[in-house]
Parts: sequence; C-alpha cells; structure tokens
Amino acid sequence: MQEFNKKNKNRVLNAVNGEMSYKKLTAPELHQFVLHWNYDDGIEPFKWIIKQKYLDKGTALCLYWMLQPDYFCRFKNESEIKNQLNYENYKLIKEIEEKYVSGFYTDENFSFDPKKEFLDQNINISCIPSLMTVKSAGTVFERQDIEFAFLRKPTEKELKSVISKIGDAVKIIQISNPNFKYNQTDEAIKAIIESVEYWKEKDSGIIKIKNLSYLWLDCVCKSYNWEWIVWDWETGNNIGITNPSKELTCLADTIINHTIDGFQKSSIISDLYEDLKGVTNFFDLKKDPYSGIGLLFSTNHLKFRE
Repeated sequence: MQEFNKKNKNRVLNAVNGEMSYKKLTAPELHQFVLHWNYDDGIEPFKWIIKQKYLDKGTALCLYWMLQPDYFCRFKNESEIKNQLNYENYKLIKEIEEKYVSGFYTDENFSFDPKKEFLDQNINISCIPSLMTVKSAGTVFERQDIEFAFLRKPTEKELKSVISKIGDAVKIIQISNPNFKYNQTDEAIKAIIESVEYWKEKDSGIIKIKNLSYLWLDCVCKSYNWEWIVWDWETGNNIGITNPSKELTCLADTIINHTIDGFQKSSIISDLYEDLKGVTNFFDLKKDPYSGIGLLFSTNHLKFRE
C-alpha cells in the first residue's frame, strides 16, 4: 500500500471538518475518513460514499460495524425499527449489506476484522448476514493520527482548581439556600437548579455563577463513576468529565451557560443528569437532544493520554 503521508492526513482532517468535500478523497483517504468521522454529526456523507465502486470492501465493512448493526437485532421487525431515532442508520446499514454481499465492492486493499473490535460471545448478531462478520482480505490499515486534540488526565494543579470551583459553587448556592450542604448528589442537583433560577434575574456582580457547572459535573462523577478529564486542543484546553469508556464527555463551560441565559430550561440540568445513568454511548440514551445543543460530546474518536 502506498505511504499515507501528511498531505493525505490533512485532506482527511479537512474533509472531517467540512473544509473540503469528502467526494474528493481517494480510497485510502475514505478509509481514514470512516475511522475519524464523528458519527454524532450524522451519516449524510456515507449516503454518497457507499455508492462508489472504488470504495474498498474493507472500508465498507468497517463503516458497517461503526454504525452498530447489532443494535437493530433487538427488534422483531422493521416496523418497530421505523419508530427509532436512528432509523436512517438502519437504512444505510441495509444498503451496505446488499452491496457488500452482492459483490458490488471489488477492491480488497484494506483488511477489516469485525471480531477484533466489535464481536464477542455476548453480542446478538441474529439479524446480520454471516459474510458481514468475516475478516476482509487485504492489509490492515489502522486509524492514523490526524487529530489535533486528545483527552488526558488533569494535572494536580488543574484538579486543585476544580476542587476550589466546586467549593465556590457550594457557597453560591448558600447565598439563597443557607442550609445547603453538599452531601447527596440528587439534592445537589435540585439545589443547582434553584440557584440558577434565583440568579437569572439578578446582577451577580463578581460571583462566578458558571462555577455551578463544576458541582454538577462532580455529581455526575460521584453518581456514575465518571472522571475528570481535560480535552486538550492545539489552541487550548477544556476541563470536563468523561465516562469510563471515554466515549462521552461533558465540558464545564456548557450546562450553566446554557441555562443561566435562558437558552435552555433549567430543568435540563436534572434531565441530563438522570439520563446519563447507565449510559456508555449515544445509543443508550432514552432521548438525544443533548449533543445538538452542545451539552454532551462524543469523544470515542479521540486518543486518551495518561
């Protein structure tokens, strides 16, 4: 396989960021595009991509499993699936299936093995053609490092800052609720909402209302075993929390920003908190309004550095 150089990586990155058309990508670049795409941004590019004869079989198979076809094996028929938010994903999955099994894709340069990343003894594959579970021919073409961002653990100094901000949040709540103590997370969530409502119509002056978000994040960490994280960019970084699998991230500059200015009802503070219980990815959510308004981010495409 020809070397995948910096120019190729930049083209993939530009396509992922919408700075150039994915229709201009070569077959190797399309393979990396599939591996790097943030699937919470939708599947529109793939409606065109899967119709291209030059798409490699390994790329098509990789995309198929990135769309999590096993999720739909839990439903009895297509009528039930039509009621799901991700029905468009299902239609795309079925089209890839039809093209793959019929031999529409002929190039076999990039090997992809579903068993390596997606299949185990607990997964339900009753609705998946056996051919879609078999490793494709070719050379393994693993995900290349084209990202300018990554996740990392906070430094000791950053953690001290977080603890300080949580303390400030408690003091902010105590201005309107003098008896508040941070003991129970559920009670703290209610207190945060009450504080947001209290301060909406008031001049907070030097009081840093946004520090309430750190208390909210800490409640999620304590309730669901999430942990503090830093989303490091080339141009800066953001403090937040991430779930154990590092697939989902909430950032500190979102939940209070969205509610204190009235952009979202303050009830979303408790809604998101409740809906994150037991969630490991977006498909686990009872509803998915959160990514579209920038409260919950998918970070399974980012590297984690200790």
